[in-house]
Amino acid sequence: MSNSVAGFLNKLDTLSDKKIKVYLPSRDKNVEVKLLNIKQQKDLISSVLDGVKGSIDFLRTLNKVIIENTGDNNLKIYDKIPFVIAMRSATLGSTYKSNLLSIDLARIINNFKVIPFNIEDEKVVNVENLTINLHIPTLAQENIILTRCEQEIDNLDTENLKESVGLMYIFEILKYIKSISIDGSELLFDEIKISDRVKIVEKLPLTVYNEISSFIESITKYQSDVLTIDDFEVSIDSSFFDTGDK
Repeated sequence: MSNSVAGFLNKLDTLSDKKIKVYLPSRDKNVEVKLLNIKQQKDLISSVLDGVKGSIDFLRTLNKVIIENTGDNNLKIYDKIPFVIAMRSATLGSTYKSNLLSIDLARIINNFKVIPFNIEDEKVVNVENLTINLHIPTLAQENIILTRCEQEIDNLDTENLKESVGLMYIFEILKYIKSISIDGSELLFDEIKISDRVKIVEKLPLTVYNEISSFIESITKYQSDVLTIDDFEVSIDSSFFDTGDK
């Protein structure tokens, strides 16, 4: 690489270092994040062609972008949406169009300040002699789970939609489990292989599902509330970062 090109790239890196402040409800303060660059946008929108695996790749890429642009490995999955909206608004414009609707993203940014953030970080589920400790995973922890989920889908004979969705269902549950105890014997999920976590989750009694589901629902409901403008919920997928006509 010539010195002139290297110098030019260094100057572009300086431009990419520009940051904006994003209000983070979970911390009740502003957090700095770098703006999206073209490569990151390309990576986000390219997953649209890959079906179930594309959905996994999009989520993992989005998490990676947020971690890279904030330099914060402790952000949790409920912190994702504020950064997504702010980065998209600052780089691609504050107007988002979906079909015939036009949404001002500034209204969503305002929702983060006015809609109460009432998500608990942990929950304990007790069923007979079984105790399950739930927690909200970080973006980094979620990416580990997503990577393994994609690997498991690759191992299927074909990309069977039913089996792929079933795997995603199991992996969605296990990413919220911190530990499981039964008859005084405890397993910390971070300390065992993901394949073993899957086996354990598959053997859990169905009666615990409602408790786990309500914990997960607290996050999905909050995200739905903040993303809803005039009864329309903005979807965060690859198309959200595509500036083409909709």
